[in-house]
Amino acid sequence: MSINLVTEVVTNRFLSGDTFLLDVKFNEKPSPGQFVMLSMVDGRTDPYLPRPISVFDWNDGVLSLIIKVVGRGTELLSKIRPGEKLRVVGHLGNKFPDTEGTVFYVGGGIGIAPLFYTAKMSKASKKVFFLGFKDEASVIAKEMFEKIGEVILCTDDGSCGIAGYPHAALAKKMETGEVPDLVCTCGPEIMMESVHRIISQNEKIAVCHSLEARMGCGIGACLGCRIETKGGNYLVCKDGPVFDGKDIF
Repeated sequence: MSINLVTEVVTNRFLSGDTFLLDVKFNEKPSPGQFVMLSMVDGRTDPYLPRPISVFDWNDGVLSLIIKVVGRGTELLSKIRPGEKLRVVGHLGNKFPDTEGTVFYVGGGIGIAPLFYTAKMSKASKKVFFLGFKDEASVIAKEMFEKIGEVILCTDDGSCGIAGYPHAALAKKMETGEVPDLVCTCGPEIMMESVHRIISQNEKIAVCHSLEARMGCGIGACLGCRIETKGGNYLVCKDGPVFDGKDIF
């Protein structure tokens, strides 16, 4: 059940030059893969719409969100201080599936955010992360992921970890004979399409993608997050954000 409340910021700190970790008080425990809508409460009307943010983590009534500054709304969120107030609507959307077997998590850039809590809450016997970033300066939360699974780090320029993209590292891993039961992805659409193409060669492997979209309400009323896919038209907020790969690619 989602709630709409004004809550207090606990901490707010930058992890890299343009990406920050925001912790807020939030007692409702979310499901892996869900998101919340954030907005300011100081009476401003610019920006007018709230911002959809994936759940990065949740611990004992504190919700953690990783946010990248991409516009005025996220810039304002990056400047809010501990003790100040925010409006949080959530938790919203569906969740990632789970398995007791092996799960591969493939994330690119800010798309790594929903994968941490998903893996943390998973009952999988083995968890492997393929995390992609532009360069070494863009790498975030690596140590946190390493606490719950194997991390294969990729950077576009090779300045840290493996040179190349996370889906390429995934393909190489599978060439060694290591096959997952489930793959969870989030990040650039081209990356997720590549992951789906690799995984679809084995019909026994389930693959789910968390999609990102501009949203106005987060509950399916405004139709602002409508997407067209090979499986039909969907609302990312109401039908997702997690989709079975065969339904969209």
